[in-house]
Amino acid sequence: NAIPLLQITVPKADRCEKLEQEKINDQLTIIKLQDEVLKKKDEEVEVMKQVMKQTVKSEITSYASAVTKSCATALAPSNIGKAVKTIVDRDERKRNVIIYGVPETSEEKLPDKVEDILLEIEEKPIVKDCCRIGTKKAGAVRPIKFTLNSTDIVHQVLRRSYILRKKEGYESVYLCPDRTKEERAALKLSRERKKSAVAEKAQYPSDT
Repeated sequence: NAIPLLQITVPKADRCEKLEQEKINDQLTIIKLQDEVLKKKDEEVEVMKQVMKQTVKSEITSYASAVTKSCATALAPSNIGKAVKTIVDRDERKRNVIIYGVPETSEEKLPDKVEDILLEIEEKPIVKDCCRIGTKKAGAVRPIKFTLNSTDIVHQVLRRSYILRKKEGYESVYLCPDRTKEERAALKLSRERKKSAVAEKAQYPSDT
């Protein structure tokens, strides 16, 4: 009876050993596949790094080129000259005052006219460089421009200019800063918008 039992036990042992070996082989296969996947991922990561590196490099190059071009344009002699001229012009305008509504006559003495107007608001600053500005046209009254010694004096004069509206003969005379063409256009647009808003509000009053 021992021989048949041995014959049965040996094949079972062989099958177990074979299954164990297959299991090991499967695990080795899985490990190999995992290694390949990791390797593939590493390759993809490296490719992405190279792509990102190239993209960043390209963006930096483009930005540097744009900045260089912008700086070159800004530092061009003609642009520097324009910038300096603009700064000087604005500084000079700060010391100027414009008077509107003063009748224009032949052989007029503008300094005297300006000083008389300033006396009406109780100001006696030193007045310089009085002149009419703009092209002389029939029926049109050109404004007067004059210069004061400092911006502080200009502000003082402008602050008191409202008094002219209460003075007989000066109701239509008013003083304002020496604004640029762009500033005048912006101020005009702002006034038109306010006027439009007031008119709309009057037409469609809110229910209160």
